[in-house]
Amino acid sequence: MASLKSIDLRSFFQRHQGCCMVLIAFVELFIVLGSILSYNILFARFQEEFGSGAAITGWVGSLASTLLFCNPISPLLIQRYGPRAVTLLGAVVFTGGLVATSFVPGLPYAIVTYGVLVGVGGNFIVQSVVLVVFNWFPGKNCSRAMSVALLGPPFASLTFAPLFIWLIEDYGWRICLRTVGGGSFVLSVFHAAFIVTPIKVKVQALAATRVKCKHRHDGALTSQDGASNIDLGNGESDELACKNLPRKKGKVLLQADTWMWLFGFLLGNIGWTFIAMNYASFMEHDLHFTTNQITVALVLASTGEIEGKVLFSIFGGRLPCLKLYVVVGTLLLGGLVSGLMVVLRTVPLVYVISFIVGPIRGVSYVSPCPATMELFGDHGSDVVTLLFMIPNGFGFFFGSLLTGGLYDLTGDYTMSLIVTSAMFVCAALGILAIPIWRRWQSGTGTELLCRSSTAGEKIPQENTVFEVSTQTTM
Repeated sequence: MASLKSIDLRSFFQRHQGCCMVLIAFVELFIVLGSILSYNILFARFQEEFGSGAAITGWVGSLASTLLFCNPISPLLIQRYGPRAVTLLGAVVFTGGLVATSFVPGLPYAIVTYGVLVGVGGNFIVQSVVLVVFNWFPGKNCSRAMSVALLGPPFASLTFAPLFIWLIEDYGWRICLRTVGGGSFVLSVFHAAFIVTPIKVKVQALAATRVKCKHRHDGALTSQDGASNIDLGNGESDELACKNLPRKKGKVLLQADTWMWLFGFLLGNIGWTFIAMNYASFMEHDLHFTTNQITVALVLASTGEIEGKVLFSIFGGRLPCLKLYVVVGTLLLGGLVSGLMVVLRTVPLVYVISFIVGPIRGVSYVSPCPATMELFGDHGSDVVTLLFMIPNGFGFFFGSLLTGGLYDLTGDYTMSLIVTSAMFVCAALGILAIPIWRRWQSGTGTELLCRSSTAGEKIPQENTVFEVSTQTTM
């Protein structure tokens, strides 16, 4: 009887591997982003204990956020050892950094333990699970799958913000980091052990009948119809994939639209850094809110972010336009809300703004994932992952330095909000230049607007777990 249940469980997992990978990505992002996004709570505690300025204190969190998204080692490790091994390594480094930070005697040590170890370990986890979701859902279901996976950070904010505040007030920030680090290690390792990647194929435009299958020996792999160990031809070795990755990145960097995307997305992330890193400090120092009022505002923002991601997961795959225009819309709305924060400063109005900025931020975080796949999918999911993550990392890095430096110069966050609003507008203009440039390149048409369906690394069959209709896409 037990063996029958084991067989049924294994067969269920094989049939719904894509769905399980999205769930694992949700949990891993919940763990990593929950701790890093809670740095705005640690921010004030570090200032109090170490007597440091806003710029240098914010730099610790910004360094962690930068390395969380920008780590040149991760792609090579993932290509060589697979996402499961890299995720397990990341869990050890990430949680070790949290625990080590609880013992630091000064802020310079936190730059190494929190800024470097937490950032690098988190990057191993985040880049691995994002790549896994891209691999399982490369087509129109990418919006739904990635939206569900990226529900992890707002749920983490709802959970970790009150948890951090409670642990810090009752036990201090050092015990808080040790407790969170230990719990995160157990959860992350348990879920990472089940990560698998799908069988990849390389579609050749000139020889459609010839299909090459690349096997990833990272667990028991099956095709979407349940058949295991399918061999469709000579596979590309992991060593060759590692050698080809720099060449693929060099090719995409020669394109003008790549730099338009990197520039615009970078400026947008600089703008969103204020909400992620300085929003709690803004309410505490500029608005003089109590701890409970700050907690309510953060919870409202996280609730709104969940709402935005759920709505995008439902309707994102049905939009008649490129996801690029959704990204532009959220950037313009972000600029408007940043301007309103300068003048609307009462408690009820800040609560309203927090709930409004939540959905905008939620859609702005998830829509670039399918937008990047639509624009640059012909270069492969590994390159798409880099183009999505690198602007996030550098955006957090420069954004925290900018907002923290302006606060140190002026004594409040008013100038930071004005500059943030301008960043959003410039980001929207930079991204809008992409379709204009591609139409000009194509002469008359729209064939260059979306290139995710051209030849390159693809999944043999689109996973249909999140498909609303009964149609299967390639």
